[in-house]
Amino acid sequence: MKKIATNTLATLVLVGMMSLASLNVAALADHKTDDKQRLKRLERVYQHHDRKHELRASVLGISADELREQLKVKSLSTVVKKHGFRDKLSFYTAVTGKLKEELRRRGWSERKIDEHFQKRLARLTNAVSRPLVLSV
Repeated sequence: MKKIATNTLATLVLVGMMSLASLNVAALADHKTDDKQRLKRLERVYQHHDRKHELRASVLGISADELREQLKVKSLSTVVKKHGFRDKLSFYTAVTGKLKEELRRRGWSERKIDEHFQKRLARLTNAVSRPLVLSV
């Protein structure tokens, strides 16, 4: 797998965890569009950083070439189900877990990961809660 920068890796884990936490599993079954769009956005983020399919293929237990060939013929949902995942949500949960495990392998403790995420979340909430100032 191509080495992803550690800060990028941490950001991917943060985005994955936030996206998965905001998804309502029951709503996905009811075909709620907001949750499907969130899952689609998460899918795009992972596709962008895993252009060669190495990360996603390793979660499925196949080679990147095999995954590419299967995706030419079948949808990701079908491929994911074929390899033992219930749906794309559980697959992306596993991908996020694999990314988090890579952070641990690079020397990040669970405490450091949690502290990093809390700092990032605090910055995000402060940025959102501040009033928007426009100058003309």
